[in-house]
Amino acid sequence: MEEVKRDRARRKLLRVTFPNGKVLCYKSTTDTMIATMQELGDDVIANIKLQSCHLPLLSKEIYPKYKEWMKPVCNGWYLNTQSNSDTKFLQLNAINEQLSLGLKIELGEDFVAQDNPNKEKRTRTKGEILVKLPDGQCFANNSITNTFLEVIREIGIDKIKQKELTWCGKPLITTSKMFNGQVQIDNERWIIVPNTTKDKVKLLRVIGAILRINIEITSI
Repeated sequence: MEEVKRDRARRKLLRVTFPNGKVLCYKSTTDTMIATMQELGDDVIANIKLQSCHLPLLSKEIYPKYKEWMKPVCNGWYLNTQSNSDTKFLQLNAINEQLSLGLKIELGEDFVAQDNPNKEKRTRTKGEILVKLPDGQCFANNSITNTFLEVIREIGIDKIKQKELTWCGKPLITTSKMFNGQVQIDNERWIIVPNTTKDKVKLLRVIGAILRINIEITSI
């Protein structure tokens, strides 16, 4: 368990420092990136010319294929967050260079994460699940599928893939879409998402057991 805790403590964080000295560094690299876009504002966002998955990284429409990862930023803009921490780091650097914003963008393991004051608090509905990881992070998204996918990302997609886990006799994670019921969770990474809540919970428990991570799952 101590080995797992040390490994999880080394997860990568984004830290963005603005020319005025303001620093953004949250536990979630997605939160940091969204907050950075919000700080830059609508006028700057409109001038960002960067693509992800062959589509604009920021858009005023939700792409059906990536609706799970399209997160609201401001004034009708959405950010396609379907990427890992390394890719977000590269994306922010590309934006910084493209628009000469003067940002200092860092990706590291020893940064002190801030509490996100803009993290949305919402009323959960019956039938959802709350997943708690050993470092205290909790996940209870707007759907059980989203919660499942966020936990998988946090644990580590490639870490899970290396274990060559299967579900219903099929590889759990593949580099391309091979079966019905798969969802793209990262670049060249597709994962089987079980149909029922019971099976999603069961699969998370199996992953936790294989990786020796104490995953607490409760119904809410």
